[in-house]
Amino acid sequence: MYVDTDLDGRIFHFHLGEDPGILGKVRYSEGKSRDYENEQGQKHIWHRYNREKEKIEQGSRRDVVNITLDVWTKDEFDPEENHFIFLTERLIREETYSKGDQKIWIEGDGHYSGPLAEYVNDWDAIFEYATGTNSPEPSTTSATGTETGREGDETVSDGDTSGTVSEYRGERIQVSKKFKRQVYERFDHRCPLSGIERSEMLTVSHILDRAGNQDLAEEIENVVLLDWTHHMAFDAGLWTFDESGRLWVKPDFETESGSLRTSLVDRHGEKINELAPVGDEYIERHNDELSWWPPR
Repeated sequence: MYVDTDLDGRIFHFHLGEDPGILGKVRYSEGKSRDYENEQGQKHIWHRYNREKEKIEQGSRRDVVNITLDVWTKDEFDPEENHFIFLTERLIREETYSKGDQKIWIEGDGHYSGPLAEYVNDWDAIFEYATGTNSPEPSTTSATGTETGREGDETVSDGDTSGTVSEYRGERIQVSKKFKRQVYERFDHRCPLSGIERSEMLTVSHILDRAGNQDLAEEIENVVLLDWTHHMAFDAGLWTFDESGRLWVKPDFETESGSLRTSLVDRHGEKINELAPVGDEYIERHNDELSWWPPR
């Protein structure tokens, strides 16, 4: 994924993705000095997203987004301790006031409410918006940020396992936080190919895609935990595995990447036990769609 940070930091901080990708600004709310609260003592994050709103009103080929960091101090962001809220262009446009100001209520550590609290700690949403997998769609429906079990909501009930459909150009099926936790635990919080164990670099990867198989969005045997690089390579059909967990690489796949050679090319034909728990029927259906399967 294309990343550009050579921008005027006073205005915008990053450009992610290509053709056209997203343009965004990072703002932080420093917990150690935060004094925003209502009469009941409930704290909130308050920002004026005026730069973003101005850019949207001027018209931009790229979607204009924001990442709001909830940190103890501005000098460090630890994804294991701190949290972020991803704001899409639709949320900034429709859910902030005329000058772009809005509150995000803090319900607890990593728990937020209000119209902007839709995508909390949601790396998947950032990636999918940046790559154009799913783009925000203008809507007259207001986002409430209430506890509906959406992927952006941190508060999840025990019964919250169904996932939900959000408003996008093309349906984007979101999985619940509870299901994500189950997947991470099932794969010991690491990618079986690279060994990466940093949660911010991992994603729940579906064998049969969510959009075309909504009933399998939260089927535990239809997913594997991968880092983003191997996730994209799997979706691109550059590698797969069989029912026994044996890894197969596309015959004409070439790369100058040392890490990909080590994790994929050099392991071609190797049995990886961590992949075996995936349901046979799902990986069989996936492989049947590959032009190079079965391997020769």
